[in-house]
Amino acid sequence: MLSSNALKYKITVTPSYYAGVLIFLLYSLVISLSFFVIPISSISIIFFLILLFLAFIAANKAYQQSFEFKLSESGEVEREVAGKVYHGKISEDSFYNGFILFLKFAVDRNILSDKKDKQLMIIYKDAVTEEQYRLLARVINSRRD
Repeated sequence: MLSSNALKYKITVTPSYYAGVLIFLLYSLVISLSFFVIPISSISIIFFLILLFLAFIAANKAYQQSFEFKLSESGEVEREVAGKVYHGKISEDSFYNGFILFLKFAVDRNILSDKKDKQLMIIYKDAVTEEQYRLLARVINSRRD
């Protein structure tokens, strides 16, 4: 294995305030737009309160999301989910900005076949360290060349 292919970087994604706020704002937008469609009554108020409760639950779940994966300079990724290890390579379709990273990668479905599944990881800037964010951005840029 080449040294550039060694999975030498361990990326730890921690809880993100950005994720929680974004999910809560999306639910709030749905609730706000529902006021224009649904006439206000006692049943609709209960509906809005349930949606608001769901907004808090979804925002909390998005905030608490954390995971780890290993990465190489060449874009190789290894991630363990529910006891199953996935190996893949970051796609050219991945992108980033100053707020968020979208990592799209092809994962080997089975060692014996050539079929690949596409997976998407969304990583907010406040969920990783500055060094890890720059590393991920560098790997994304190197995959585009």
